[in-house]
Amino acid sequence: MPRQGLNRQSIVSAAIRLIETEGLHRFSLRELARTLHIKTASLYNHIGSADELHTEIGYYAIARMKEVQLAAIQGKTGDEAVEALADAYYRFGKERPELYKVILSLPMVKNDAIHKAGFDIVEPIMAAMAGYHLTEEQMMHLQRVLRSIMHGFLSQEEAGCFRQFPVEVSDSYRMAVRGFLLLLHSFGNEAST
Repeated sequence: MPRQGLNRQSIVSAAIRLIETEGLHRFSLRELARTLHIKTASLYNHIGSADELHTEIGYYAIARMKEVQLAAIQGKTGDEAVEALADAYYRFGKERPELYKVILSLPMVKNDAIHKAGFDIVEPIMAAMAGYHLTEEQMMHLQRVLRSIMHGFLSQEEAGCFRQFPVEVSDSYRMAVRGFLLLLHSFGNEAST
């Protein structure tokens, strides 16, 4: 008999809390069941599989990241929008590192729906670059470049790779984003000629 008050959404919410407090690497269905004071098998009264739960957590993480990015670029265009988006992405990765790791783990999940939901992360990036008169192919390449810059900084910083020099990491990050803007302008100029 399912425990009263326990349902699919409460399990997903508990899983998200557990991941954010204990870390994605320590997350397991056994640990989730322990925090809910139930047997692991009881989880299957509400979820079909571990992959299904991971997918639900993925949807949540993607939605939160998209929300943060869209809020950052609202009412902004051009360089201001791209800089705001880059700041929001970086801030999300720093403030919600475990949810960020969930997003990075989603390509491993064998679920076409979650892969399609991954486009939601790219949507704000494309919106921020919309005013640069880029071709569709250029947009595809440039969103990859920007995502690589943003993720590269987060992963390098987390690994401790920036500790050896006494300069502010956030200043380096802003320099990288400004460098990207120069690239973006050069492509925009090519497209308009």
